[in-house]
Amino acid sequence: MAVDEKRSCSSRLSFLRTKRAMFALTILVIISAVLIALGATHVLRSDNGSNNDNNDNNNDNNPQRPTDVNITSDGIMSALGNWKPKNSSNIASGTPLRIMALGASLVRGEFSIGNIGFRKTMRDQLVDLGVPVNMVGSQRFGDMLDNDLEAYGGNRVSQIYEHATHIVPQLQPNIFLIQVGTNNVLQNRDVDKTGTDMKNFINYLLKTSPRSTVIFSTCLTNTVPDCEPKILDVNQQYRDLIKNYTGKPVLLAEMHPSEGFPDRPQPSDIGPDGTHPSDYGYELMGHIFTKGIQEADRKGFLRWPVENGLEKDGDAGRAEANTTTVELPPPTSTTTTITSTSQTDSTNTVTTKPTAKS
Repeated sequence: MAVDEKRSCSSRLSFLRTKRAMFALTILVIISAVLIALGATHVLRSDNGSNNDNNDNNNDNNPQRPTDVNITSDGIMSALGNWKPKNSSNIASGTPLRIMALGASLVRGEFSIGNIGFRKTMRDQLVDLGVPVNMVGSQRFGDMLDNDLEAYGGNRVSQIYEHATHIVPQLQPNIFLIQVGTNNVLQNRDVDKTGTDMKNFINYLLKTSPRSTVIFSTCLTNTVPDCEPKILDVNQQYRDLIKNYTGKPVLLAEMHPSEGFPDRPQPSDIGPDGTHPSDYGYELMGHIFTKGIQEADRKGFLRWPVENGLEKDGDAGRAEANTTTVELPPPTSTTTTITSTSQTDSTNTVTTKPTAKS
């Protein structure tokens, strides 16, 4: 009898040990699953940490890339940090995008079909995301309804800055897209201070339109003889510049293939003049700027634009106009009222518009 009792006790103890082991194993499995899930959703990682990991991977591929900026896999750069404005908004909440594209002939889209360049590709992609978009500026150019912009052929950074001072206070965009600097190289003017001029330009835009995000880009590759080394110099100035914008809604969109990011315009995508891309090259530019705007959204940089009477949808009210437009002179001051007039020549209808509808 005593033997049977011992065996019974031993059996019970063995069962309890097995039960405890199974319970402990179950707990360990659950904890492991939770930790894996949290790691996958980045809850256990700071933004700085994950971005540093991304930077490390990028730097393994290209040692020249800066280590003190965030670099996404899409080639969008920003200063390190987790800052976002207190009145941050986002695309999902229906935040309208009032976009001013600033630059020279590459922003105008010269030598592209319909002179639309990258703008229509980018705008269509944003609209497909359900975003209200209004392209704004004192100029209208290209075969698309919402074709406002602030771009002048042959202009350098400092010149576009000057043009902006006449129209930005009035229109108050919440997104600036800047692609300028190539003419500094082509004209061999102020190449060594292009980055400084861009910094002054960006600071002006942020101060004058305080709800804005600035996305500026590096220059495209150039096949004009002896220009590419200077293009690379300007681009490095821009990459160094982005480091200064911690706590500011400023992003740099990489357009040059030298950094190894995919889907950048290659020399084969540049037209016979050595500067302007093919239609495919312009499309790539549009995709890159769209990625920049999406990154601004992810970072919480976007803010609702100032209510100043401008349409949220830039196509609104223009469906019946059906006009092809050409460049107009900029307004002479920030208080100039642009009245609605039109004149017709053999090929184009030139239309200016009231300042309250851009």
